[in-house]
Amino acid sequence: MKRLIIYVIALTAAVASVVPAGCRQKTAAWDQMNHAENFIETNPDSALSILSAINKHRLGDNEERARYALLMSMALDKNYIDTTTFDVLQPAIDYYLRHGSPDEKLRTLYYQSCIYRNRGDDGNAMASCIEALNIEGVTDTLVLARTLVGQGALYHKQYKIDEFAENNLRAATLYLDSKNFPPAIRCYAKALNTIVTINNKSKADSIVKICLPLIKNNPEMEQFFNCNYLSYLIEYGTADEFFKLASDLQQYDLPSDTKLDIARGYATKGNINTALSLLEHIEIAPTTSDSLKYYAVISDILDTAQLPENALDAYKKYMNVAERFHVRMFSNDLLFAEKKHQLEISNLIEKQNRDKLINYSLFAIIALMIVSGIIIYRYYKIRTKRMMAEQENLKLKLEQQAAELELNNLRSEKSQLEEERNNLKILLQNQQKIDAPIKNVIKQRLDMLNSLLAKEISDNESHAAAYTQWIEYIRKNKEEFLNSTRIALTASYPTFMNSLETYGLTDDEIKYVCLYAIGLKGKEVGEYMQLKRHYNISSSIRKKLGIDEHETNIGLYIRRSLTSFS
Repeated sequence: MKRLIIYVIALTAAVASVVPAGCRQKTAAWDQMNHAENFIETNPDSALSILSAINKHRLGDNEERARYALLMSMALDKNYIDTTTFDVLQPAIDYYLRHGSPDEKLRTLYYQSCIYRNRGDDGNAMASCIEALNIEGVTDTLVLARTLVGQGALYHKQYKIDEFAENNLRAATLYLDSKNFPPAIRCYAKALNTIVTINNKSKADSIVKICLPLIKNNPEMEQFFNCNYLSYLIEYGTADEFFKLASDLQQYDLPSDTKLDIARGYATKGNINTALSLLEHIEIAPTTSDSLKYYAVISDILDTAQLPENALDAYKKYMNVAERFHVRMFSNDLLFAEKKHQLEISNLIEKQNRDKLINYSLFAIIALMIVSGIIIYRYYKIRTKRMMAEQENLKLKLEQQAAELELNNLRSEKSQLEEERNNLKILLQNQQKIDAPIKNVIKQRLDMLNSLLAKEISDNESHAAAYTQWIEYIRKNKEEFLNSTRIALTASYPTFMNSLETYGLTDDEIKYVCLYAIGLKGKEVGEYMQLKRHYNISSSIRKKLGIDEHETNIGLYIRRSLTSFS
């Protein structure tokens, strides 16, 4: 009993130690993270302060550590703190990419792509964006739009301007639906600049029609939009519209890319001198991406200014820079990231199709086996029923034959009994001088035969009572029965019985013959006599009577002899 109590206590302690581990409650940091998440978009500095105050070494389960890692990555990004390592985000990658919701997976992959971009690993950054944009069931439209913008920036590096424009338009629509107008205007403006480059006026007109009303309600975005609106006015606007906008922009500290657009615009609108003057004040590092546009614009302006040698020199510089950028692109996995993803998707689809084919084949084989099993089962069931029916019919036929044989035997026996009874009656009537013992034996047998025949005729067992008693009596008094049988046969068949003595049969052998004469078979005679030398006696009788070796049934031989001597 003591051992049992100790065992129960130990088991209870073990369960108590396991259950909290499997159903661990969140720590107080979980509530702090709730507050930080509320400030991420509106007050990212406050969110960063709250998260920085949390002791990450005291965080609870994997989910809590993953949430902290993701929120901290979001806060750092919102505060323009770029990171090139996965030290912060890794717990979120480990947990959310396997167990997270669609939104949690999207956010994790987006910030993973940001880290790759910060590291200059554009190939993996593109792969993360592609994986993020393929997630189904996403509801966080802001992060989805940012992912599209990030992928668009990678397309821009590859000079895939169609994809760049499409991504920014999709992102602008998402921002506009969520009432985030400044980032929507930014995306529309970048898409506008690219769409003008590919000379799609109708789409460019649509973007301008959407953005001009938005600028009135968001004036802080006017300068950024106008910097990209320049390219639209250069291609499709009047000279006065362009000159006015260019004049308005020159009061700002403009980036080199915008200055090049203004110079290109003046040249396009016929003011070559102003364009050349502006080029003298633009400084571009020869190894930057802006140098491509710089040399392209200079080459066009110089060609318009009828300075072919200078234009050709600028064009050569443009080609040298372009070649370096092409080499850099081909050495980077960015160019092949989409193809690699498509190949992975193709392999996945092929594998899924192969698995489906295997599953369908297995299903077909199993179905075929089941159908075959049912057919075989039914076949053997029908066959078994048929065999059982045949066996039953055969059994019935055999039983009928046996019954008929038994009936024939009964009829034969009945006929014999009637014949024997008639003989005994005639014997008693014709031979009045028979001795009293012989008369008693004959009369006794006649009574028994009458009882047995009455039972057979009426099928009433009460008529056979005397016969049954007589049978029990003769079983117990074998010698007396044998003597009475011999007397009865001697009286009925005197010639046959006298002939037995002439063959040299002994008294015991004559008693045997009497048993055969009344219809017993050899086996039945042996069982009744219960003598070990029964077969020897039967063999001796056969020899003395001269029974042929082909005559196998001694009983039939003796009964035929009775008839011949009667």
